[in-house]
Amino acid sequence: MGPWTLLLLHLPLVVSMLPAPTNVSIVSFNLEHTLTWLPGPGTPDNTHFTVQSLRKNSWQLVKGCARLKTSQSCDLTNTFKDSFYHYKARVQAITTTQKSNWSLSMPFNPLTDTLLGPPVVSVSGCGNCLLLQVTPPTSRGLQHSLSPTQLLYRQFTCKVRRTRDGSQFSMWVTSTEKTVIGYLEPGAEYCVTVTASTSFNPHSVPSEPHCAFTSPTAANTVPVVLSVLCAISLLVVLLCGIVVYSGRLLCMHKPLPKTLCLDFQVNCGVTAHDCIC
Repeated sequence: MGPWTLLLLHLPLVVSMLPAPTNVSIVSFNLEHTLTWLPGPGTPDNTHFTVQSLRKNSWQLVKGCARLKTSQSCDLTNTFKDSFYHYKARVQAITTTQKSNWSLSMPFNPLTDTLLGPPVVSVSGCGNCLLLQVTPPTSRGLQHSLSPTQLLYRQFTCKVRRTRDGSQFSMWVTSTEKTVIGYLEPGAEYCVTVTASTSFNPHSVPSEPHCAFTSPTAANTVPVVLSVLCAISLLVVLLCGIVVYSGRLLCMHKPLPKTLCLDFQVNCGVTAHDCIC
């Protein structure tokens, strides 16, 4: 049997195979892992896809990813539990009568390849300073018992920006306890942006700016105190005016005892002409 005969015998098998999936990749955010792909050109509409993962030199079917439709993806979060292990995944197109070749993903390590989401940030004023509270985000992957959350969210880069003129500086925060950002301008608004920072994972998303005013200083209360004193003084003057006016009316319409009349003239500023004694 010649080589051309062998080629012709295998030709129908090659032609009948489904197009292999393309653009196979593992997308990971906060240790939640998803395998995505695109159907190969010419893939029939009734095609399904199956996914396997490589662990200890053995390919194993991923639970829940045996017969996926074209628009679906495969959740690998529970499969890739060991954050320090290097995984691979592959996907195959299948119909009732045909199969495609396997399409392989790139090697994936959860610890170094996942995208770190923004931490939870809280900022409040404290005079000429800000109180900063940073905590790790919550996700199904980070809440796993084997999740290295303390490694991924142990150190943060904080950018502090003054709203008034845009001046800014950066600082490191290595604790999730409250941190004091000191030596700031009293009564000014500052915005803080926080990013998780590790030496082994450069993929991270910064938080939204969180803004707060530093508390006003005691000097800023002086205008308020002066305003209150002025209001009290005006009230006292107004009351005295009412008393004086009432006393004059009383003197004009009703004679007063001589002693009381003299006291009233002295204390209220009325004259003997105004008072009937």
